[in-house]
Amino acid sequence: MRGTFKRAADTLQGLLQPGEAFTAFFEGEDSDFLRLNGNRVRQAGNVRQQSLTVDLVHGDRHVRGTLPLSGDPDADTLQLRATSERLRAMLPFVPPDPYHACAGADPTGDDIRNGRLPDPTELLGVLTGSAEGCDLVGHWAGGRLYRGFAGSAGQWRWFETQSFSLDWSLYHRADKAVKGRYAGRHWEPEALASRMQGSRNQLEIMACEPVRLDPGHYRVFLAPAALMEILSVIAWQGFGLRSHRTRQTPLLQLADGQVALHPEVNLEEHSAGGQAPRFSPEGFALPDRVALISSGRHAGCLADVRSSREYGVTVNAAAERPESLEMAPGTLAMEQAARAVGNGLLVSDLWYGNLSDRARCAVTGMTRYACLKVVDGMAVAPVDPMRFDVSLYQLLGENLLGLTRERERIVDTGTYGQRSTASALLPGALVRDFPLTL
Repeated sequence: MRGTFKRAADTLQGLLQPGEAFTAFFEGEDSDFLRLNGNRVRQAGNVRQQSLTVDLVHGDRHVRGTLPLSGDPDADTLQLRATSERLRAMLPFVPPDPYHACAGADPTGDDIRNGRLPDPTELLGVLTGSAEGCDLVGHWAGGRLYRGFAGSAGQWRWFETQSFSLDWSLYHRADKAVKGRYAGRHWEPEALASRMQGSRNQLEIMACEPVRLDPGHYRVFLAPAALMEILSVIAWQGFGLRSHRTRQTPLLQLADGQVALHPEVNLEEHSAGGQAPRFSPEGFALPDRVALISSGRHAGCLADVRSSREYGVTVNAAAERPESLEMAPGTLAMEQAARAVGNGLLVSDLWYGNLSDRARCAVTGMTRYACLKVVDGMAVAPVDPMRFDVSLYQLLGENLLGLTRERERIVDTGTYGQRSTASALLPGALVRDFPLTL
């Protein structure tokens, strides 16, 4: 794919007319997919695709268009020529864009992150063997992801990585299920087998008679996936520079210094540790780390290209929401989560989340999957789904009792159009007074 992109960039260079410039952003993947039901493969396939987003620039005007690439030089040249002519015809009719920018001819290079992915026989052997006798429903996606940037001023950046994600549920009956995930770049069969055994253990508890809780405040352990659901709602607008400058961020009180989170809370965008490229679609190099919350206090914002031009700051993000979010670990042992709860709940996942009150940074949603009642440090029964409504300022502030030293890599399993490169590395959280409303 690197060769296909290089040929396309050279072709675009030859199609330029006097006064014009271009940038091009390449996206590609070579991915294997499996869908499983009843612990058996029901659908398997491979997707190999590549596309190019071309931005044709003349003065302070620009027009952008996206086209698929086949890898055939002749066919791609015809596509690129037609796209260039179409964009050129549109240029006189678009208004000037004062916030448009692209990277200059900075030092260029390749960023290739190889991993280890299993062959199909190894994958299916571990997966079906560790879930033998269970009704497993799941989805596997794995392979190489590619991103690239090139410009008429000689800019060049290339990124590729190997990664995988496995998202599954073990069903007991009806809506009683245990959800699990395993993702990363380096496949370890023992890690999958261990996680699957944890799901099987929880499934045994799901067979017990479910408990209906009264609304109230409970001592709760939020597994990394549950914490991610809450943070993802806040992150959508919470960390962007534009939302801070326009006073629209749900973290406004934190940014203004009116409130602080627990001193153990440290959040950052860790581009070097995720699976997203360390450059923006406009070619700007991104820092390895951007501190967002340090020791419970606001530490910084994510600024994309347009915000950098509007507010006069340095570009530090491809978009103004995290793609490689990371939270520092604590000291609790994950395996001691139930004992640390004592009497309360283990929440392995949440159904969905929505912002319920922007002013107090509150998120609402539902419990689901393996939400378990804990008595005297032992999980004893599943809990019927209930709604929660919690402010992040309380959840990770005065109500936070501790974070786990073990963290989980949570990969965005979205495949709308293509596999996502977003991920997060998060611990679990022990909290008090978690509000269940109905």
